[in-house]
Amino acid sequence: MKKSLLLAAALVALGANAQTLTQNWKTTANTSLSTNEVRQGVGMNGKIYINNKSDQKVYVVDANGIANETLPGGANVGITTDQAGNLVVMNSVFPNTWKSDTAVIKVYNPQTPASVTELSITSDLAAMGRVDYVGKAMGNLATDGVLLLEGGASTGISKLVVADGETNGDDSFVAICEGLSYNNNYTVINAFKEGEDVKYLYVTRNAAPAIIVEDGDNYKVEASLTLPNKGANNGAEIFVMGGKTYVVYPTLPNYTDGFAIAELTKDENGAITATAVATVDPEFNANPNAIQANWLNAEVVSDTKAIIYQYVPGAYCKSFTFGQEQTGINDVNAVKDVKVRKVYENGQVYIIKGDVKYNVMGAQVK
Repeated sequence: MKKSLLLAAALVALGANAQTLTQNWKTTANTSLSTNEVRQGVGMNGKIYINNKSDQKVYVVDANGIANETLPGGANVGITTDQAGNLVVMNSVFPNTWKSDTAVIKVYNPQTPASVTELSITSDLAAMGRVDYVGKAMGNLATDGVLLLEGGASTGISKLVVADGETNGDDSFVAICEGLSYNNNYTVINAFKEGEDVKYLYVTRNAAPAIIVEDGDNYKVEASLTLPNKGANNGAEIFVMGGKTYVVYPTLPNYTDGFAIAELTKDENGAITATAVATVDPEFNANPNAIQANWLNAEVVSDTKAIIYQYVPGAYCKSFTFGQEQTGINDVNAVKDVKVRKVYENGQVYIIKGDVKYNVMGAQVK
């Protein structure tokens, strides 16, 4: 057997099991925006969305740079998503205390930005004080969902419940979470699901991330995570892909732009171990912004692939593909006879097999 054919066979075998991380695109176009005004960004649909509090517009960044058209933004710096794919934009005037009975949150699908749901908060939640950043929401905040918020004056977790497109005042309140003591206005609480179980990753830049779960009307710490080479920076998220649980998070040196992806596994006693499966070295040896931010989030597109988005204010935006490199090739002869390549078009990843194009879900693209 020829050496090239042996190599191809090895690659096919590897692709069936190994996880890889491949950069799709990078742009520094976001550096044209004032770092102080665009402190948080979030990725989905092959794009990264950045809220500019100064002009209250959301800027859309992809492989081609910043799009000409902007989306509805907010007067605060926070921007996130929910599980339905909506953008969630904070609209309380930065950095003032949030006000009740005022539209302080905008929710909309970026494909239909004219249809905006505006949400208020209760007086109890307004007492949380200054809130800079915001984490991923559970459900669909335009109809029914839950958003957990943490503020500078918080002594608990502010639970915002949305029902029928409006804030549910009866079910929204400040919950207690036993075991948490590091509350501040930089904390984000990211929702995720393991099977049918609803969980949240509580992330504070200078403390160990914690997985929290509901405990009656309140919350409790299920686990405190020890992450390999973790750095002190904003930005971390848990995602589930192919039945496995992963966390993407910033790494050392502190306040720079490196990151890692670790797989989380439980032993028979429920203890969680984090094992790094992919790392990206930092490009900077010093803080590229004044806000200690390295925003990372994952968009799971199949059981074997996720898109990882990275927004480093004052530095760059990047997109990566994380997952198996296998592209539907099942035997060595197929490797020999069919040319397979990966292409990137308008921020999207496609696989070309011969003359046929497929998306990352494996569906043929006409």
